[in-house]
Formats: sequence, structure tokens, C-alpha cells
Amino acid sequence: MERIHLTSLGPISEADITFGDMTVFVGEQASGKSLLLQLVKLILDADPIVRTLKTHGFDWHKKPAEFLYLYFGEGMESTWSDATQVAVDEQEFALERVFARKSRRKAESVCLIPAQRVVTLKDGWPRCFTDYASGAPYAVKRFSEQLRLLLDMDFGRGDRLIFPQSRFLNQTIRNAVGESVFGRAQVKLDREGLRKRIVLDVAGNCLPFMAWSSGQREFTPLLMGLYSLMPARGEANKNQRNWVVIEEPEAGLHPKAVSALLLLLLELLKRGYRIVVSTHASQIVELIWAIQFLAEGSAGPKWLLKLLGLKPDPGSKKLAETVFEKTFKTYYFSPADEAVPVKDISTLDPDDTDDAVSDWGGLTLYSSRVFEIIAQAIKEGEL
Repeated sequence: MERIHLTSLGPISEADITFGDMTVFVGEQASGKSLLLQLVKLILDADPIVRTLKTHGFDWHKKPAEFLYLYFGEGMESTWSDATQVAVDEQEFALERVFARKSRRKAESVCLIPAQRVVTLKDGWPRCFTDYASGAPYAVKRFSEQLRLLLDMDFGRGDRLIFPQSRFLNQTIRNAVGESVFGRAQVKLDREGLRKRIVLDVAGNCLPFMAWSSGQREFTPLLMGLYSLMPARGEANKNQRNWVVIEEPEAGLHPKAVSALLLLLLELLKRGYRIVVSTHASQIVELIWAIQFLAEGSAGPKWLLKLLGLKPDPGSKKLAETVFEKTFKTYYFSPADEAVPVKDISTLDPDDTDDAVSDWGGLTLYSSRVFEIIAQAIKEGEL
């Protein structure tokens, strides 16, 4: 899939998305970003979605509204109306054909990490698919089930240490995540009590999930979701997935932790994944702007390494060189009355006359306004 063109989907009046190796959605809340991310999953994984729902006993009786209820969630039945049109690489994508056909044994292509990931851990353990109400979004239920299987299969019998874990992350990323998110603590699987649970081990003192910081609770399920995508020694993904879709990966994180998150995203790019991210964090867009600016100016990889705070060893140089070869796209979901048009702002040009482009979809609007007002106050002798 290279392109999606759609009209009249939920709040989105029109969107024409051409995907890069990394595609970023920015915009205000309730502007349709999450809806479009879920649509990407539906388009690429229609067969396994249908198969999974049927396996867990769900039946939509061949009714579009009931399928939308099961997939997008309760209250989203009207998201896809008679006026909705979706084309994928110039071919019509018809919703009825998704749930009317028999499911084939196609493997999943997309790992979707939802914004509601913190609710997937109940008392420190991932909830199973059927633990959720039928109206909970499919993406949340499926992600929760994937975490449960990961803990049962990869940590259920052997190593109790979830982080730091050398099997999935290289030392540079482990150090960055450890310093910015967990400090000196370790994330472990506790099997000593009556039930298994994830705990934070702080110098031998085990803290239950609800005693963690909000950033740690948000980041841990995201990190575990990425584990299966990042096997040791940079090996190819064993699960045949090649798309990673993440909603608001920066949720709850300090700017220093967001910098560690950037390394995770770039590592995914180096391993050949295509990434689609929705974000309210200017750091993610700043990184894309810097990469594009350096690449267009034929700057050496050392400048990207300086920006990321990495030492110039063979591994980091390979990362920078690979990232410079990738393509990046940025789209702004700009509310206009009740309909949301989606605008391509991929140049991220600060001098563009279009405010949506120069303000990066509003991410730099406040800081620009602050500098403007302070400069004006100085000019008028007030400061």
C-alpha cells in the first residue's frame, strides 16, 4: 500500500495520504487521526481481523453497522456512511467485501499500538481479548491479547526480567530508555504470589503497576509491543509484520524520554519497517525536519549522531546512513467547522506562507507566539 484517498469518513471530509517510510499525523484532538490509523490496519489486515473476531465468538450478521461497532468501537457505527469512499492505490476498498468473504490464512501485516494501551494492563497483567466489552475498539483488544501471549511465551517459563532485556534491544537503546524512563529500576515478571503480574523492582523493593509513574505505565506496554518487532542482533522480523502504527507514543513521557523514544523509531526504520505515527509532540516532527534538512544539504551522518547524542561507532553510523535514505511524510488534520480536511505539510518549511506548514500543524504555534510577543515588548521598550 502506497496511497489512501478517502472522503467522508467520520470527521474527515477528505484525505489523500501518500505514505513514506515514516508517516506522521498531527492535529487537534477528535480530528480523525486515530480513525485513519485504524483504517490502515483494517485495509492491510482485513482477513486476520475477521478471523480473530470469529475465533473469539463475535458475529456481526453481515450488517455493516455491527461490524463497525466491533472494529472501531461503540458509538462509531456511523463513521462509515453511504457517502464514504475509500480508494487504496487507485482501487476501491469496499467495506462489505471485508466481512462478507471467507477469511483466509493471511498473517498480520500491521502491529498497531493504541493510545489506550495503559488500560491493557489490569493489576499489572494484560487482559485477554474477551475480557473487554464487545464495544471496545478491536485495536485495544488485539494489542492486549498480543501482550498476554508475549508474556506467557517469552517470559512465562524462563527469564523474569522484562527490562532491561538484551534479547530485544541493543545497549544504546537500553541505556537511553533506562536512564530516561526507569532510572535504576527493573521491570520484572513476579510469579511468587497467587497470580503473575508485572512489577517495578527498585533496589529490591517491588512496586505494583498502579504505584508506577504515569509515564512508566504508558511506556511499558508500548515497549513490550515493540519487543516482537526488534529481535536480537537486528534479525528480520519473524512475525511477517512490516508496518508499525503507533498512536501518541509520547504519552506521559518527559522530553528526555521522548528522545529515547526517537531512537526506537529510528531503529524500526533501520530494520525495514514502515511506520505511521500520530503525535502531539513537537520533538518527533523536529527530528523529521532535521533529518530532511541534513539529507538535502548532503551533510554527513555525524551531524545526526550529534543531534541524537550517539557516539560514532559502526552501529550508530549504520543507523544514521540508513535513516538518511528513508522518506518522510507529515500530514495535518486541520479542523474547519465540522469537517476536517487533511493537509500535506511534509516540507515543514518554517518560511512557508501557509501557517499549517510553517507552524508544523500547530505544534510550534505557542512557542512562536511567545517569542513574537516578547520581541514586540522589547521593541516597544516595555522590557
